[in-house]
Amino acid sequence: MPIVARVGGLKDTIIDANDMALVSGVATGLQFSPPTTQTLAAALRRAMALFQDKPQWRKLQINGMKTDVSWRIPARRYAELYRSLTAGRRG
Repeated sequence: MPIVARVGGLKDTIIDANDMALVSGVATGLQFSPPTTQTLAAALRRAMALFQDKPQWRKLQINGMKTDVSWRIPARRYAELYRSLTAGRRG
């Protein structure tokens, strides 16, 4: 289960296990912010509470494992964009 500070790409990659995300079944981990000892401790307490709910914990694990966080799709989109921007130009 990823437990991450809500910074950079992590805030876009991990869907926090807040009430709405849990009900919707889309959560993939836990985020905390700002990156302090206190907020990390709170996130760890949330993780321990979620761990007690075995079906919910399993759903989070499955969601996380199914999430593609590679650069494969974004890289393809960037390549397509660059090709479209340079189409017809002579170098």
